[in-house]
Amino acid sequence: MSLGGGQSSRSSYPWLAFIIGVAIAGLWPEQWPAIYYYVGLVGLAWGSSFIPRKTRWLIILCLALGFGRAHWALVNKEAATHQLICSNKIVTIRGEIVGQPQPRSSGGSQLIVKIKSAQCGVETVSVSGRAMIYGPDSWLDSGVGEEWQFTGKLKNWPEGGVFSYRYSLFSRGVGIIMASEKRQLVGRKPPNLWLKLVNGQQRLADVLTTSLPEPAASLAGPLIWGGAGRLPAEWRNALALTGLSHITAVSGFNISLLIILLFNNLLLLHCPRLLASTTTSLVIVLYLALIGAPASAVRAGLLGLLMLWGRQLGRLGQAYHLLLISASLMLLANPFYLWGDLGFGLSYLAVLGLMTWTKWWTKLIERLPLIRYPLIRDNLAVTLAAQTWTWPLIFWQFGQISVIAPLANLLVVWALPWLTIFLLLASPLGWLWPEAQVFIFMPAGWLLTILLTIIKYLAHLPCAGFIVNWPDNWRIIICLVYYILTLILLKNWKFS
Repeated sequence: MSLGGGQSSRSSYPWLAFIIGVAIAGLWPEQWPAIYYYVGLVGLAWGSSFIPRKTRWLIILCLALGFGRAHWALVNKEAATHQLICSNKIVTIRGEIVGQPQPRSSGGSQLIVKIKSAQCGVETVSVSGRAMIYGPDSWLDSGVGEEWQFTGKLKNWPEGGVFSYRYSLFSRGVGIIMASEKRQLVGRKPPNLWLKLVNGQQRLADVLTTSLPEPAASLAGPLIWGGAGRLPAEWRNALALTGLSHITAVSGFNISLLIILLFNNLLLLHCPRLLASTTTSLVIVLYLALIGAPASAVRAGLLGLLMLWGRQLGRLGQAYHLLLISASLMLLANPFYLWGDLGFGLSYLAVLGLMTWTKWWTKLIERLPLIRYPLIRDNLAVTLAAQTWTWPLIFWQFGQISVIAPLANLLVVWALPWLTIFLLLASPLGWLWPEAQVFIFMPAGWLLTILLTIIKYLAHLPCAGFIVNWPDNWRIIICLVYYILTLILLKNWKFS
């Protein structure tokens, strides 16, 4: 098995080089001048023999462009965060809420607002971009499109590092953090299609809360709309121990998995491939519209559908090429996706894993005498294929390894496509017909009860998972070695 091969593979090298250049910029020590990097590239160009001669200078140029774009973004973003310097002074920020308020793990709420104006003491200052506002729990009821005036003090930025909270805020355009206890409503944005989608999502989420008993209601919301922060701590810990945290994130891994599992299960029901592809695509589009089409979810949905139709059209090699192009263009627009958005990395790695490893795992599982049923075999192969590429990134970020994750995903993920469909259908029906909510949500309630029982049981097993407190550099080296070895295995291990 190969990743595309031939001319298509060689044409992907410059795009891959750009991505590598961006990655190096995120790991580049701050005390090292950027000129060292470019001098090294020139030396590499002259002395390398492993880079194809026809594309050598193009690849070197793309490495330089990737590094330069990311380094420039980092320097300018860090400078932008200091536009508003008001040490020990009261700051007033007027801005529009642009995302659903989220609970903080330490208590309280956090809101992202688009800054309209700012005042430091009595002085009006020029500042643009977005701000993260920390406030009390009562602010969770705030609505997207509302314009507020917040008063408080600026907070210091957290430490940097790959996949840090600081880079995560940068990736969302946030350049200021403020803690506030006082606010005043200024106005509301006139309703438009986007606001109607967002408000509709909130009403549908409220239907889930009122129609399902606990703890099923606590899990149903994050499964469909995301937001693991609303889950009780014991269930967040249980999901982490079992390697199932991805099911509460509306991005990356779970959307890609939802696409392929829904497609495979439709095929097992003897649905024609073209009809299965079309049905899966329509379900995903409907899903993205209902959840308000957040950028991370749209990205994951497009990647998953790219993979799906690449297989359907028999042009998987071209799909690899388009995968790299899409990643490069997104990083060109916002390099912080690679360092601060874990979902970005998980999205692309999950899709790449499904493209490259599904057939490999399927052939391996077919050799096991105890796994002969197509439903179990295919779902297990899909789960392991996605995790083959994603678990090192999770290990790198959290230093946590779930021993029970493959079994947990096998026992749980089969239900995700059907649970998603049940909840997506039940939510608007329950909203329109409140008297029948208990019957409408009954299938989803049964599935949620089964999932919660499985998760709780597996999380309490001894050695379900463990934390490796190794330095970041060691974790990086282990992950790089792992990816190199898996690529060699993928290329050379053939099944007869």
